[in-house]
Amino acid sequence: MRILFTNDDGVFSPGLLALLQAFREGNELFVAAPDGERSGASHSFSMHVPLRAKEVHIPGAEDVPAYAISGTPADCVKLAYGNLFPRPDLLISGINLGANRGTDIFYSGTVAAAMEGALLSIPSVAVSNIAFRPSCFGAAVAGARYAADLLQKEKSCLLLNVNAPDISASELKGIRVTPAGVQEYEAKYEERIDTHGQKYYWIPSGRIFAGGIDDDNDERWTNEGYVTVTPIVTNMTDTALLQMLKQNQRDNNML
Repeated sequence: MRILFTNDDGVFSPGLLALLQAFREGNELFVAAPDGERSGASHSFSMHVPLRAKEVHIPGAEDVPAYAISGTPADCVKLAYGNLFPRPDLLISGINLGANRGTDIFYSGTVAAAMEGALLSIPSVAVSNIAFRPSCFGAAVAGARYAADLLQKEKSCLLLNVNAPDISASELKGIRVTPAGVQEYEAKYEERIDTHGQKYYWIPSGRIFAGGIDDDNDERWTNEGYVTVTPIVTNMTDTALLQMLKQNQRDNNML
């Protein structure tokens, strides 16, 4: 199988290396990843600046063709697909350093790269370790393998978001197919003063709401030692509301 790998932590991220080592046997691997940290880039892409692609050798996976891209994770997928490599059978984005659960999906460059793959009709997986400084990628690799197998078996499935606890595969309690949770973050930025007396702001890190402890969602289950797999979509139309509004139009003779 031909697999394209990307991420938002940079081409030399240990999470990316863990995936390359796990999937190298029996597969043809390619890498197109940012040349530096792009966390929080979401689905942005470069419009008014040129992209540069530098061929690199990743220590521990020197035989895998790899490019460091000057743009965003979405840029990496677009450029890999259109210019750098043959069309892949599968795209895997990650392993991200830190969770991409619930509402974080909207901000994540890791998830956006997988979503870009899905927009190109490539079966795609985003995979994250919930720890920002992971001690082990075993559970995340197990989740990536499970998701990759699922995409091969279920042809109607195109895009999966995987989150894993920071534990080994042997410590894993299991895998849960579950909805994404909903978090609410603090909105007030931290105000500081620089050495020139000018104000600047740091993004707030606190959360107001992270769901209930008994909710069926990705946050609960990863906190309890499970890998979570969440199918997500690229079409953001609220289908149920769309049908209701159309029915209202018909009822009021507005069509």
